[in-house]
Amino acid sequence: MKHVRDLTCCRAIFAAWVFAYHLNLQARYAPEAGWAGAFVQRGNLGVDGFFILSGMILAYAHPDLAPGLAEARRFWGKRLARIYPVHIAMILALALLIGSAWVLQVHPRDPDRFGVGELLRHLALVHAWGFSDRWAWNYPSWSISAEWAGYLAFPLLWALLRGQNGTGLAVILPLTLLGAILARMVASRHGLSLTFDGGLMRFFPEFIAGMAILPLLRLLPRWFNGQAIALLAACGAVAGAIANAEVATIAAMWLLLAGLMLAGMQGRGALLARIPGLVWLGEVSYSYYMSFALVETLQATLWRHLALMPAAHKAVYVISTTALTLAVATVTWLLVERPALRAYASLTRRREAAALGYAARP
Repeated sequence: MKHVRDLTCCRAIFAAWVFAYHLNLQARYAPEAGWAGAFVQRGNLGVDGFFILSGMILAYAHPDLAPGLAEARRFWGKRLARIYPVHIAMILALALLIGSAWVLQVHPRDPDRFGVGELLRHLALVHAWGFSDRWAWNYPSWSISAEWAGYLAFPLLWALLRGQNGTGLAVILPLTLLGAILARMVASRHGLSLTFDGGLMRFFPEFIAGMAILPLLRLLPRWFNGQAIALLAACGAVAGAIANAEVATIAAMWLLLAGLMLAGMQGRGALLARIPGLVWLGEVSYSYYMSFALVETLQATLWRHLALMPAAHKAVYVISTTALTLAVATVTWLLVERPALRAYASLTRRREAAALGYAARP
């Protein structure tokens, strides 16, 4: 199956957008950055880009996945090997950091968020399923908890979706857009962040919309230019974010990813992958995304202990936090994420070889 490198680059861009958003929460540099600052302030929508991309990539990578239990178990095992080692590594690193801080009499802010109950929910990957009432432990992993729910449902959802014709998609796609709108209406009325408190409402419409891209692309006439669609959609996503139009931005990101996938299927040259280093940043984006809470907790504790405010030293905070996060992410990718994926692939090959050997016996 052909690897669409531009989609890997989108992972880097979405992660950087979310990261810039979180940096601004502490350093508050966006008001000084004009229209770019307005774009940064909507960086939380980068997570929505990940949700759409996840559905699309899973559909692309598993075109014939059967909904039976045996194939589903193999799929779940592969996805768990993808997300869980880094998740556990960050929790262990946070536990070590918090324990060291207590020994040194440097106490973290809101220490209750590191309680046993929240730890168990994080370990079970259910902390975005309505069981948590606060940011806790490795807080960006709420989206991984939502993704895990999507992985569990994917074999059945994809079996229902992949055979849809134009009529079926004409019903499904507006419903997913309506779901995204309703989720934000509920959040606005009840004061939800749609993260730990309503993450699944935010996740599933976008995840399903991402899955629907593949059946849709099969129906498009050949003369559609994927790169042109992607470029127009990218402009729309930036404009929507600057205008604080959340649903319009999400719809534009959906179209952007659809255009890049179409361009890859058409064999057109790369757009984003031409940028030096962007493919590599996409490869490490999961470790990067998952490392920020550890670095942010360390930075917040250190800066508070030194009686310093990030907003008063914006450049120092942004540069140091970015460098530390990239360093931690690179180490995590090299020592945890890649080895775990290789170990699981090796285990799968051994199991398949053993099964073939057993089947060949008289």
